[in-house]
Amino acid sequence: MPVEVLTEMTIVWPDLEWMNTTTISNYAKRICIDLDGVVCEYNFQKIVKSFFGVDLSAKMIFAYDLADVLGVAPALINTMFKEQVYGKPNFTEGAVETLKYWKVKGHELVIFSNRVKYMGHEGLAKWLIDWQIPFSGIDGGQGIYDVHIDDSPSKLMSTDSKTKLLFNQPWNERCLNIKGQLIRVKTWREVRDYV
Repeated sequence: MPVEVLTEMTIVWPDLEWMNTTTISNYAKRICIDLDGVVCEYNFQKIVKSFFGVDLSAKMIFAYDLADVLGVAPALINTMFKEQVYGKPNFTEGAVETLKYWKVKGHELVIFSNRVKYMGHEGLAKWLIDWQIPFSGIDGGQGIYDVHIDDSPSKLMSTDSKTKLLFNQPWNERCLNIKGQLIRVKTWREVRDYV
C-alpha cells in the first residue's frame, strides 16, 4: 500500500495591526433593503383619496398596514397598491445614489419587498433594472444580514440582521421599540452613516 506524503504547509495569518477600525468597518456587507416607504415614497393620502374617496391626513396613518387604518380587507389594499407599484417611482432623496455607492463598494444589496406578491420575483427584478435601482438579489427576508433597512418594525424584527434601521414614517412613529433593537433613521444620509 503506497504512503502519501504531504508537503509541509505554513499558514500565514494577515497582520491586522495596520488596520484601523475605519478599515475594518468598511468590509463588504450584506444589506437587506425594503422599497416602498424606504427607497420609494408615495403620497398615501392622494392614493387613498383616489381609490377610496377618503381624505386621510399623515397623522391618521397610525399603523404600517393600511387595512388596519382604514378598516378594510387586506385584499382591497392589495388591489389599490397593485395599481401603484408598476408605475414610475418617486425616489426618496438620496436612496438610489446611496445604493449605487454601496454597489460600487462591493456590498450585497438584497431587496425584501412586499412588491413580490404583486410582481413576482422576475417582474420585480425587471422593474428594478428598468428604473436603474441597484440590487444583488431578491429574497423574502430569510437570510442573514449585516444591516436591514425597512419602514415596518415587524419586518425588521423578523429578520436575522445585526443592525435594524427603522426608516421613519408616520405609520411607525408610535412604535415603542420595547426591545431597543430598532435604530430610527429619518434620511438616507443617516442610513449611509450607519452603514
